[in-house]
Amino acid sequence: MNKERAITYSLLAHIRNTGSLAKGPIDIFIPLVKRALSKMNSEGIFKGKSIVEIKNNTDSLYNIDFPIPTLKRILEEICKEINTDEITHFVLYSDGAFSINQYAFTDFEEIISTQEKEIGELEELFKKFCETSELEIEKSSSIFKFIEKNKFTLSKYISNNQTANGEDYTSEAQFIEFFRRIPTIYERIKNIYLGSIIAGYIEYNPDGVKRQIELLLDTNFVVGLLDLNTPESTHTCRTLIRIAKQQGFSITILKDTIEETKHLLETKASFFEKSFLQKKVNPEDVYNACDRLGYSKTDLERVADNLENSIGKFGISVIYHTDKLKNEAKFTEEFKFFEKVRNSKKSALHDAVAILYIKKKRTKNIKDFEKVNAWFVNNSASVEGDNIYLKDGYQPETIKADDLLNILWLSNPQINKEIQGADLAEIGLTSIISLTLNKNLPKSQILRELDDNIHKYAKEEISDTDIIRVATRITNKQLKDIEELNLLAEKDKEMFVKRLENEAAKQKRLEEIRIKKLEKVFKEIALRTDELEKSKSTYEEKSKVFDSVLSEKNATAKKVSELQQKLVDEQNHSRELKREQWIKEEVIKWRRRSWVEFSIFIGLFIVGLLYLLIKSNWSFEKSINQFIELQKNVIIAGILSIVVFVFTGITINTLFGKYRNHSNIENFKKGLKIPEDYRELNKAKYS
Repeated sequence: MNKERAITYSLLAHIRNTGSLAKGPIDIFIPLVKRALSKMNSEGIFKGKSIVEIKNNTDSLYNIDFPIPTLKRILEEICKEINTDEITHFVLYSDGAFSINQYAFTDFEEIISTQEKEIGELEELFKKFCETSELEIEKSSSIFKFIEKNKFTLSKYISNNQTANGEDYTSEAQFIEFFRRIPTIYERIKNIYLGSIIAGYIEYNPDGVKRQIELLLDTNFVVGLLDLNTPESTHTCRTLIRIAKQQGFSITILKDTIEETKHLLETKASFFEKSFLQKKVNPEDVYNACDRLGYSKTDLERVADNLENSIGKFGISVIYHTDKLKNEAKFTEEFKFFEKVRNSKKSALHDAVAILYIKKKRTKNIKDFEKVNAWFVNNSASVEGDNIYLKDGYQPETIKADDLLNILWLSNPQINKEIQGADLAEIGLTSIISLTLNKNLPKSQILRELDDNIHKYAKEEISDTDIIRVATRITNKQLKDIEELNLLAEKDKEMFVKRLENEAAKQKRLEEIRIKKLEKVFKEIALRTDELEKSKSTYEEKSKVFDSVLSEKNATAKKVSELQQKLVDEQNHSRELKREQWIKEEVIKWRRRSWVEFSIFIGLFIVGLLYLLIKSNWSFEKSINQFIELQKNVIIAGILSIVVFVFTGITINTLFGKYRNHSNIENFKKGLKIPEDYRELNKAKYS
């Protein structure tokens, strides 16, 4: 990724943050293409034989690939926007030819100029960070390539684009993690990231068909959902659950996943007292979350015991019958693969069962992302989900939570409005940082052994601060020979402690040098911020002078406005009295209809009673017997039952509700269409 594309991403984020996508996601690219047409016109290009000529210019200007069908749609929209009755600035002919006439678009030139400087500063800052951190880099632009890493992952899902995006980005991840504490720099990084995701609109054109989708959750997703991972991870998982429910997705979990999660938490609880280093090395570790939440060993055991109830509160359905799937999964290729990479055979079988379940749900291989009806969703940097491979161009069964959230954000305007761009950028950046830093961490068993050795041999000699510094060097891959360090602990306690102290001292010295060297850069950034504030103050001073000129006019206008509002208040009071009287009359009419219905039924009952009495020579006893005889007739009995049911169950209830049910009466009043003459006047129109 070069600087030009980084600038394009920043510009896309700016347009997204300051504009609206109401018409459709493709509109966000209209300003970019307008600017390209303007530059072509200024360079003396007034016509062309093919839309490809415009594509070559836009691709070169922004360093992103505009597909011709998408570009054609954008150009058609531009024709509608910029042409007037007086002058035609741009024409796109049916054969793809075009003409440009006196068209200039300079809206973003100043913004782009600022972004060029900021991105240059970011590049320079990355170089200095690496110099002060004992890190080697091939080229400074790798920071931008790392930021758009997620874009390449998404491209594999949404357009089968298998372009590689490098291997190891440890330096870049450390850089962003360090500058997360400095909003001025981190905002720039977030904007480039967000722009890279927005660029996916060009590649992704979903068909818009609403499908029944099932999300099967993995163990690490449940851990995140329960806030036993990082806070960002919890936010990702809970956001995805909320969005999935809004979209009508079904959310499920295997009973085996609940058992695996419970076993994980119980194991963590059993080693609780001996875990200090692990939670400092891996921010995604359960121990780290316990430290953040103030959980004890007992608290963690309680979470494990109440696991199924906690899952139920999120509206997740449990799949209990998995024995048949387990028997079948043992003979799959996936099980053979997972046996090599998972810690235990049980864990490998669990993942193979989940993959098999998804395959059965899909019933066939699917190429298009939007046609997938089931996903196995994970949420961990340690899962074999980062290296997405589309075998023969077909979609994989697994997907990371943040990737799914990103694609849903791209595909659905409603979700686009639900999730703030800043939140999406935070979720994505946190994920790729964790993924990168955790990728090459030593195995948990080796870390646990080192934790035990520190506990046994160095707890009294080395401070907690120094242990944290050692953990930092492990995370940053500056301390790699952990197994040798564990062997040293058993052979020579003093040398083990000395080695730890040396590593801590190295990290302390490195941090001090870094801060000292970066201090100058921070001062420059602060200086530019001060200059911006001074410009703002100058503008505000000028505004005050202008405001004083207008103050007299405003005072007069205020008096007029007050008189107008007083008149409106009086008119509204009069209208309110008329409105209340009208509503009262409408309620009487509404109740009258039920009284008419009630009266008809009473009339029918009286007529029926008189008929029986006359026929029985006014003998009450004979009338009752005759009524009983009539009831023996199935048809008459049925009619009588219906009449009695309607009268008692509907008519009387309705009449009662119109007098006694306050909610019913208020709802009727709210549903009334108030005549124009009785409606309240809008004060804002007269202010």
